[in-house]
Amino acid sequence: MSLVNNDNCFDKGIDVSKWQGAIDWEEVAESGVKHAFIKMTEGGTYVDPKFVENWNNAKLANINVNCYHYFRALSSTPQEQFNNIKKVLSSVGFDSTKNSLAIDVEKSRNEAATPEQMADNLHSLLSFLSKDSELSCQATFIYCSPSYWDSGVKWDKYDFSIYPLWIANWNVEAPHLPLTWKNAGQSWSWWQYSSKGKISGITENVVDLDWVKRSA
Repeated sequence: MSLVNNDNCFDKGIDVSKWQGAIDWEEVAESGVKHAFIKMTEGGTYVDPKFVENWNNAKLANINVNCYHYFRALSSTPQEQFNNIKKVLSSVGFDSTKNSLAIDVEKSRNEAATPEQMADNLHSLLSFLSKDSELSCQATFIYCSPSYWDSGVKWDKYDFSIYPLWIANWNVEAPHLPLTWKNAGQSWSWWQYSSKGKISGITENVVDLDWVKRSA
């Protein structure tokens, strides 16, 4: 992690879901974590059963809270996914001036989707979000790995570079940018550099660790 350890422009972040179990967010904050992405929804109907608890307790611990939606290209329409996102965000007092939303784009559970279907339906979902006055966040992130994004999404069909990048790239000294952002001269805002982290306050499972640019 030399890229980060030699730079004072990064904060510690984590991302969590139900798989981390009961989290002591006060201990998490005391360990130096300042930011969290919390799993909220998936597809058109699923809501993470730990989302509301994690959201509220992380806020009480003065952690900068954000949430993510797991994108499903075929099992739910973009409209259904938008409706699911909007309903849950409205229930927790999401503030678009303080909190961010990320769309998690992965191969798992999208194996049957073509790269064009991935791009078309992702673009539609992002368009629904950008047109909603309550959900038009300071930044709607795209979460992806460089390997899947470059091959599994027809990334050059739309300008996805307008969305901040939350990159998943483990066990490297510096993340490899997906072509969307590389070709546009953009960089990452969040970097998930490990999927096997250990921190105080989370004891039931390992946790994803992130570096967060302070300008993000």
